[in-house]
Amino acid sequence: MSLLDRAHEDILVFPEETTVDSDGNIMTRPSQTGIPARAVIQMLAQSGTSARRSEQDNEGFESEEVYRLRFPRSFPYVLSAQARIEWRGQYWAIVGEARRYNGSARTRHMDYTIRRT
Repeated sequence: MSLLDRAHEDILVFPEETTVDSDGNIMTRPSQTGIPARAVIQMLAQSGTSARRSEQDNEGFESEEVYRLRFPRSFPYVLSAQARIEWRGQYWAIVGEARRYNGSARTRHMDYTIRRT
């Protein structure tokens, strides 16, 4: 079994869904129903600039936590920016788009960056 197919954390994935609001506008939001999944979640290094920026708003009250999220290659969904993750009782937002690693067939995978919301 490849390391890219192992997962150690149980999470709930709320994929992005499209809805229409009361004015008829098409909007996206996280799904109301979570999908159970397993993933690898690892600490992600940050530059000093992004770490300082996150601390300036509410100094001493909050801190920004950023992690790398990788699903096994068998995971059938590609998550978008409005998707949400529930991990260890907390909600996490997807930051940016999925990073696709299109190397060989054995190393091909996708990574996401998640931030606590």
